[in-house]
Amino acid sequence: MSGSPRRGRQLGGVVSFGSGVAMLVALGSSLLYIAWIASIRDADQIGQLAFATIIVGGSCAFASLMLALSMLRAMRRRADGRALLAALLSGGFAIAAALALAASNVFGKLAG
Repeated sequence: MSGSPRRGRQLGGVVSFGSGVAMLVALGSSLLYIAWIASIRDADQIGQLAFATIIVGGSCAFASLMLALSMLRAMRRRADGRALLAALLSGGFAIAAALALAASNVFGKLAG
């Protein structure tokens, strides 16, 4: 178990505290908004889902940008492991943003 706290310290520097809080607030609030929209059962639901997926896409794009900046900081410090982890997470959030924005396009066409 002595390696576990050390690993936590190594991975802890991937995202700065402020960026981490901003990402958690953006993703958490957008997912809460999606949950609220999913509870509505009326004719406007598809249009609201289109808007909600735009919000999720934007917050995923924000998370991807923050992780890309963290990757650049880790590269300057020559922390290869942190840079790789930040790059992988940034790519995952970029893919999630693209999927959410594509879904908003589909919902927008269904609403119209």
